[in-house]
Amino acid sequence: MDAKMQWLNYQVRRLDWQGQVAILLLVATVVIFFIIQTNTNEAERLRLEIDDLQRNVPVEIKREKQSNYIAKRFYEALPSENEANQKIADVLTMIEKHGLALNRSDYSTRAIPQSSMVLYQIKFPLVAQYPTIRNFVTDVMNSQRTIALSHINFKRDDLNSDMVSANLEFVLYTKAAGKE
Repeated sequence: MDAKMQWLNYQVRRLDWQGQVAILLLVATVVIFFIIQTNTNEAERLRLEIDDLQRNVPVEIKREKQSNYIAKRFYEALPSENEANQKIADVLTMIEKHGLALNRSDYSTRAIPQSSMVLYQIKFPLVAQYPTIRNFVTDVMNSQRTIALSHINFKRDDLNSDMVSANLEFVLYTKAAGKE
């Protein structure tokens, strides 16, 4: 075998650089061809396996049952529309508990199209120290699991002051009355 390698080595060295590059390109082409052929065969095998799985597994039926189950659990977790006023009153009570003053607040209600839900938006400004407002928001989020903080922004007019102005917006989704 060693003699054959020496002969091959001698023949390659006899070629000029263009011949050596041509042989190198030929060998690289053969290697790339076999790699592509192997990947093509594997891709074809996987495509057949996917086709077989799509024919034999009723995927759509399982997804529909699962999505109905998830939707049912979601709607069961929502409070009824009758409880909305109490939930909002609890937030206002927490404002007082944290020693915050509420000068004004805005409420809006709208039905969510193509669902059995009603959205309550509660917006109000607060002026206090940042940790006090943060603790208030944390308490609301921990005690009122059906209320979500949808918007908050802070503004400090004087850098030397501990007081900040905050605009908060909470949302509460409820089941629409009569669709419980």
